[in-house]
Amino acid sequence: SKNNTTTTNTTRRRIKMAPLQTLLCTIGITAAAAFSPAHIQHTQRTHSLSPLCSDKGGGSAIAAPKTKTVTTTVTKQKQKQEQKKKFQPSDPDTFKQEDFEDAPMFRLFLIGDEGYDQEHVVTRLVEIIEDCSEDNGAGYFKSAYQGGEAFIGKYPREIAETYAEQLIRSEPIIFMDVRDDKD
Repeated sequence: SKNNTTTTNTTRRRIKMAPLQTLLCTIGITAAAAFSPAHIQHTQRTHSLSPLCSDKGGGSAIAAPKTKTVTTTVTKQKQKQEQKKKFQPSDPDTFKQEDFEDAPMFRLFLIGDEGYDQEHVVTRLVEIIEDCSEDNGAGYFKSAYQGGEAFIGKYPREIAETYAEQLIRSEPIIFMDVRDDKD
């Protein structure tokens, strides 16, 4: 009975191992057959796909251009020379002077006030107005104090308004006026 049990266990093992062995053998044989040089068939073509790739050295030749490169280059050089002649700065016909209108000018005035401190007004005028020196600032202050207002200069509208606004925002305030130059 012990001998009979051993035989049964061995048979069971063989039955379990049989599918695995079969599978491995099938894979091995298939791989060997697939990569074996004896099974690779070489098919040789009797004609080439393209006449340019032919081993016979034949095929169609590249067509020679009908125009020469030298002629084309000479033509381009002539065109460039003609263009240079047309646009020379000494030629009065090509120069067009554009008419620019000058920006309308506005007059900037310092309005006099008895509460002004001369040092503060002169310092702020010099800091804000580009072309104003300390001597000019003192003269403007004196004119505004004596006559009620002092003419500072003519500027384009945006610049005159910017100067006036910056001076009005000073602490203490410096009164300014911007007037059209045509008035």
